[in-house]
Amino acid sequence: MKKDCNICILGGGWSNEREISLKSSRDVFNTLLENKHNVVLYDMKKDSYDDLRSFLHSNSIDLVFNLVHGEGGEDGKIQSYLEDLDIKYCGSNSNSSSLSFNKFKTKKIWRENNLITPDFEIYSDQSYDELTKIYGDTFFIKDTCSGSSNNIYQIKNNTDFESFTKNKKNREFMIERKITSDEYTAAILNNNVLPIIKIIPSNEFYDFDAKYQSNETKFLFPDLSPEMVNAICEQVMRAFNALGCKTWARVDFFVQDDLVILLEINTIPGMTDHSLVPKAANKHGLSYYQLVLEIMGIDA
Repeated sequence: MKKDCNICILGGGWSNEREISLKSSRDVFNTLLENKHNVVLYDMKKDSYDDLRSFLHSNSIDLVFNLVHGEGGEDGKIQSYLEDLDIKYCGSNSNSSSLSFNKFKTKKIWRENNLITPDFEIYSDQSYDELTKIYGDTFFIKDTCSGSSNNIYQIKNNTDFESFTKNKKNREFMIERKITSDEYTAAILNNNVLPIIKIIPSNEFYDFDAKYQSNETKFLFPDLSPEMVNAICEQVMRAFNALGCKTWARVDFFVQDDLVILLEINTIPGMTDHSLVPKAANKHGLSYYQLVLEIMGIDA
């Protein structure tokens, strides 16, 4: 794609990740504007195929950079709209986005491909006692289709469990074994794994507060052995490819006794100037602007 193409940055959306998405999309929009690209920003406030089509056609858009996080943006819906409109966009297609956004389906595919991920099952009114027999005293219950660490419950006792059952609403949830080990994340960019980041959360686990609100969470570039780095890169790429993902993503995982234990994948990671993918790209020698161009497949 040439530099003079007409670009649309999609942001906002209608999920509980709207504010984070607006920040990501504005940062990408601003860097493209500063570098003299033909770029517009569309805040997709509601799920409307017709509004999106009208905006893209009226602005003669050649390429869309979708940065709508959460439901609608990452679950394949907007991707399916763009496919139907025959407008190019960067990132994973509607099918792989749909799979990747669903934690249960993701982990099922990983298991089928002999990749390691914590034990899991769909919550279907199991009792607390039943679950403790399988998962131990402490385990997680996660919304299968919610990003940014929303709707995650750490269950340590029956009171926690009762709190979950009262608040779960009409959503699908998944039980997941708790792994007590160091947590890491690795960004993938055009079939390359960027420098690995170690996450040291401010809270007991990497929840919404630790991710977005706390100043105490630490993100480090760990000194791992070449063998460990190779093992991580191989597992992360296999996880990415098993789901049919394209161009870029971020994979979260644990390392325990030299085993890479996959947690989840994010096909539209945060792109604020403080987000983890830009941090890893910077360590790799890519500026924020260069990273944006790489994701979009645009010549500088």
